[in-house]
Amino acid sequence: MSKEPLFVAVSNQKGGVGKSALTVVLSSYLHFEKNLNVAIIDCDSPQHSLVRMRERDKKAAANNAYYQQLLNQQWESVKKKAYPIVGATAEKAREAADELAANGDYDLIFVDLPGTVESTGVFRTIVNMDYVLTPTTPDLIIMQSTLAFSTTVLDYVRNTKDVPLKDIIFFWNRLKKRTNVEVFKSYSEVMRELHLTVLDSTLPDLCRYEKEITHCKRAFFRCTMLPPPARQLEGSGIAELAEELIVKLKLVQS
Repeated sequence: MSKEPLFVAVSNQKGGVGKSALTVVLSSYLHFEKNLNVAIIDCDSPQHSLVRMRERDKKAAANNAYYQQLLNQQWESVKKKAYPIVGATAEKAREAADELAANGDYDLIFVDLPGTVESTGVFRTIVNMDYVLTPTTPDLIIMQSTLAFSTTVLDYVRNTKDVPLKDIIFFWNRLKKRTNVEVFKSYSEVMRELHLTVLDSTLPDLCRYEKEITHCKRAFFRCTMLPPPARQLEGSGIAELAEELIVKLKLVQS
């Protein structure tokens, strides 16, 4: 291992915030387009939705000449294999990440955590990450749960010695055109008052996040083996989010 990767959990204590889809799209963009070496630990046990997505992608590519052509073009362009996706329990996530890091040369290892703190090992894993990336939406129930859990974690970090976790990084996801502006402004102000780290980048609520290569003949957005197409990237906010994270996390592009 020639470098120490950053361990970044992607976590929110409520479902419906687009966490897993975002993990794939962001990983594919950073890995293929920004030349960062990425890996994913999928802790969505027992279903392991991201591990299964990789299996679907492989099957679709093997049976479709168009996707095979895209993969060949991708290889000729950047000479990078697809990033690894490893299944683990939340309880064993840090150990799985350490094993990946010991046997590879990674800049960033994402840990996709289940959407409930009641899952065994979630709290322990979170405080043993370098950062937590938390997508959230301006919904009262989601925000109440998100802030309650996050402030508990940050209080624990402040009052406990030798905890690896440096910060929880929030950003707004799935913003609708007719978002409840009052709720959005209210919680934005609350987060500022709590001195929470909130990214400037926001992601709109777009159906393209649901488009896999198995769901349509050609148009896709999330894929574990290819970067999101340039036309689909436009207006998605992913490129802006990635650039802001590169700066915030001090990631060095090869």
